[in-house]
Amino acid sequence: MKFTLLASAALALAPLSASAAPAAASPVGTWEVALSGADQGTAYVTFEDDNDFTGYGLSRGSLGLFTLSGTWTLNEAGQLVGNYTETINGDEVDGTLTAKLTPKSITGSIAATNGKFTFKAKREGVTQDLTGPWTGTASLAKQQFAELYQITPSALPHVYLIEGTGFSPFTGEYEILGTVLAGAKGKVELVAFSEAASGSPGFASLRGTVNVNRKQNVLKGTHSSGAPIKIAIRR
Repeated sequence: MKFTLLASAALALAPLSASAAPAAASPVGTWEVALSGADQGTAYVTFEDDNDFTGYGLSRGSLGLFTLSGTWTLNEAGQLVGNYTETINGDEVDGTLTAKLTPKSITGSIAATNGKFTFKAKREGVTQDLTGPWTGTASLAKQQFAELYQITPSALPHVYLIEGTGFSPFTGEYEILGTVLAGAKGKVELVAFSEAASGSPGFASLRGTVNVNRKQNVLKGTHSSGAPIKIAIRR
């Protein structure tokens, strides 16, 4: 009789124990990724339920948007692991990733042919609309340059295109072309090329935070000359 009662109790509890097991977290969806290590930048990566993933982003080492694609899976420990190929500055690099996954975050490391990286990701959120005319003052090598920009949305979410002009006391008017990637909490990554009728082309990679309603926003980075550059902008 005692055995029968114990067996019945075990059978009654078995479904309850099974249903209480937590479901494994899934990376499926789009994530905003903050990249650090051999390079720094921001990317948006989308994991599909067929175990493929794709993404794009901007970094200090990229001369424009980089793109990537790969495959992912969850290992026996519940870690997110994957392999990918990235196209950056016209070159292809391969990498592998290993990460801890929760429903709201991904944190991990990357080993790639262009270096070692760490990253933190959170679910994609709403970003500011940067569309419209902007004015700016660029500071480079103790000189200041007045600039005007027109920012328009691209076909990719969170990505904007820049067209503008500036004026240098040395080379006169110059053209500006660039790309902006908007992140959460006003974070932006920006790369821009400038070229005057006379003089050599210039390139700048900048980052910072922007509030479209703020009177002045400051982005800082590095110019192709190797000198630090700062741009104060407003819409």
